[in-house]
Amino acid sequence: MKTLLINPYVSQEAIYGKSSEGIGAILPPLGIFYLASYLRQKGKGEIELLDACALKLSPEEVISFIQEKSFECVGLSATTLGYPYALEIALLLRKQLPKTIILLGGAHAQGDADAILEKQEGIFDYICYGEGEFAFESLYDFLNGSTKKSEIKGWKYKENGKIVTTPQAEIPENLDIFGHPVEVVPPELFPLYKEKVMAYKKLPIFSVMSSRGCPFQCTFCSTPEKFRNLYKKKVRYHSIEWICEELRLLQEKFGVQEIIFVDDTFNLDKNRVIQFCEEKIRKELEIIWTCNFEANILSRQMLEKMKEAGCWGIMVGGESGSDTVLRFIKKGVTKAQLLEVGKLANELSICSRVSFILGLPSDTEETILETIEFVKKANFHLPYFQLYVPLPGTKMYEQLKEYGEVVNADPKTMSASSINYLPQGVSKEFLLKTYGKAHKEVYLRLPFILMHLRFIRSFDDIKRYIKALKALMDV
Repeated sequence: MKTLLINPYVSQEAIYGKSSEGIGAILPPLGIFYLASYLRQKGKGEIELLDACALKLSPEEVISFIQEKSFECVGLSATTLGYPYALEIALLLRKQLPKTIILLGGAHAQGDADAILEKQEGIFDYICYGEGEFAFESLYDFLNGSTKKSEIKGWKYKENGKIVTTPQAEIPENLDIFGHPVEVVPPELFPLYKEKVMAYKKLPIFSVMSSRGCPFQCTFCSTPEKFRNLYKKKVRYHSIEWICEELRLLQEKFGVQEIIFVDDTFNLDKNRVIQFCEEKIRKELEIIWTCNFEANILSRQMLEKMKEAGCWGIMVGGESGSDTVLRFIKKGVTKAQLLEVGKLANELSICSRVSFILGLPSDTEETILETIEFVKKANFHLPYFQLYVPLPGTKMYEQLKEYGEVVNADPKTMSASSINYLPQGVSKEFLLKTYGKAHKEVYLRLPFILMHLRFIRSFDDIKRYIKALKALMDV
């Protein structure tokens, strides 16, 4: 069976809002890369990849690509913001090539599979509701005629007007069995990937996932529900040997100079982080890196070793500057812990990027202003502000009506810089004005500007700062 796996094109404006072209991230779709890596090594048909997002291909251009190569099966991966664009491709594909088997996977499919099957009758043949590797293997064996339909695992589909949910696919403990995603990436894609304009130092850049799962219970995130229901409350890891080999391949074969660890929480196991750093140093892997970092798992020893091993920045989920809101969203951190991670990162000259969400359920005008004042007093190098985007499959999605009003439920017009939800007592005018105020009051302070002068090391750094300043003035 000839299969194409697609990451649909979603514009920078659709994700980040207006004036974002050239400053937002275009990250590798690791989900389809992992899937292709595993299926190829298992000999499951002819697998091709199309990152339409990196290549900026319209749905019509994607369909032309499919027609030229005569694929029998097409798998689409989509986030919630990306789903409308995946659906556009699926609708065109069903119309023009009706015999093609159409699959859907990714974060949005995991959170809203039943609703998709009900609303889009006859468009998607199968929707993957969990991890893709073993699920796709079982579906391939059925479609190839080697197993019965009753043996499919990890999928939902419609039969005789009813939704069928197959048993869950196995969740392997050893992630190394999936192979090395980097080995299946078309080489022409590497120059197209980048982080947000102020979140990288060197290009080419690529993503690495060293673990899957997160034990924290943040209600705005879909991972806790999957962690409980699909992943049996287990965090699973790649071996340190696998991570170092992935870095070596990225560096030596494709010239990648920087990586982003996209694990939900890279520092979950402090001893493992230190062991990785020591092995990276021993193997003389010069590639620099950043990672997602949890503020309540902190030690100077770990951060010092990370710095020694080439880590220049950490991405911390702050979410709010109000302890009341932090407790409500079950973030598991306090303002004091966020301040401590910023202080320690500053002492070690590690860039602390910290994200904050304005307009969460339970937010008030007072807690939103408290968040802005908190950030102004903190030592964070790059605080990010975004507006709340409701996501299906999260605990918070069930609380929306109780604590406010959804004012935009269309994924195609939602973005992190547009108002999608209003908490009780917060007006649209206040939220929009405060969103702009947050950026300008934080970034245009003299101490903040002086702090950033020490991070400028090259002409490329100056160009990135100019781009970021232009975007800031347009907020």
